[in-house]
Amino acid sequence: MTLRRYLKWAALMIGVPVFLAGCAAPGTIVPAQFAARTDAANYRRVAVLPFDGDGAEEATKDFESMLVSAQYDGKPYFTVIDRLTVQSAVAELKLQRSQLVDSGTTVKVGRLIGAQALYSGSAFVSPPAYSYSTEIRAICPANGDCRHIQVPCTTKTATFKLVPRLVDVSQARVVYSEMKSSSRSSYWCADAGVEQSGEILLREAVGDVFEQIREDVAPYVQNVFVNYKKDKENISDGAMERFTGSLDFAKSGRFDRACPMWSELARTNPASLALAYNVAACDEIAGNLDGAVARYRRIDGSLTRPDADVDRALARVTDEIAQRDKLREKALQASLRRPRNHGKLRATDPVFSCARVDVVWLITSSMLNVAGRDLLCNAWSRRSL
Repeated sequence: MTLRRYLKWAALMIGVPVFLAGCAAPGTIVPAQFAARTDAANYRRVAVLPFDGDGAEEATKDFESMLVSAQYDGKPYFTVIDRLTVQSAVAELKLQRSQLVDSGTTVKVGRLIGAQALYSGSAFVSPPAYSYSTEIRAICPANGDCRHIQVPCTTKTATFKLVPRLVDVSQARVVYSEMKSSSRSSYWCADAGVEQSGEILLREAVGDVFEQIREDVAPYVQNVFVNYKKDKENISDGAMERFTGSLDFAKSGRFDRACPMWSELARTNPASLALAYNVAACDEIAGNLDGAVARYRRIDGSLTRPDADVDRALARVTDEIAQRDKLREKALQASLRRPRNHGKLRATDPVFSCARVDVVWLITSSMLNVAGRDLLCNAWSRRSL
């Protein structure tokens, strides 16, 4: 299994013309960046510990690939500590795989490799589930009465579940954990339809789960539809031919030609709502959200009655600006967050001190019980601070 679906937005380019069914105004698809849905995005220097469960190996690789691929402002969003470094730390601490689910153990690994937080989790692949039903078919011969028959049909469903878990190294606590699940089905009958393989269905379910997680833990891209206006009201006769040509360019996705033409025509036809709106839409398509919202607001202020396009544009761009500001705030918070002592485990750290006590406890186990070990650990920790 490979992770692909969460990158599907990249296939849509700015300038691809779109015509929505039942919608009078044409437009274009623009990728907009949105802030992560949880505070897990505040942790930028991370590592991935081996997942457990029957889908563990592929899930671990795909999760790491997802984090590596996450971008913000054209740059990698995360610093992902490589797998070999993680494996070396686990080996150095002589940890078993089963111990990696414990937050205290995770903290030791995180400090040793200099991570702010570590991801781990469980992945579950359910065997394909089958259900059966029937459909009624009418058979009507050329000469004679129709008769009805039942045709057997089958539904095959593949399900994937993933429970990611993020541990803050400095606080030794879980800061993000949420089960994500997705199912994909194939339906066919004895006389119609085609059965999809379980591998394809599972791959689609996995992609959907990772897309959900991707939106939780890092900034993500979501496509928005930006329309333009075609009405010719308040456009002079002398400008009509050029306006028609600009619409032809826009219809072909050539906003690099349409937008300058609209800007030029708007200066000589200031009463045209379509031209003023299209210039604002060009700012939005180009990513100039502040310029776009300022233009949309000026247009809204000049209207004598509501305009549905302007209302939608104001709501859309206002939300995009809020998401942008949220992203900037999160980036600032993340830049102020540093691993303790650059993530290195110090001999004076309580965790390290307790490791020393564990050695003493093993040597003198005949004299110390577990309670005695904890008292000695706490005393040594206070001494070390």
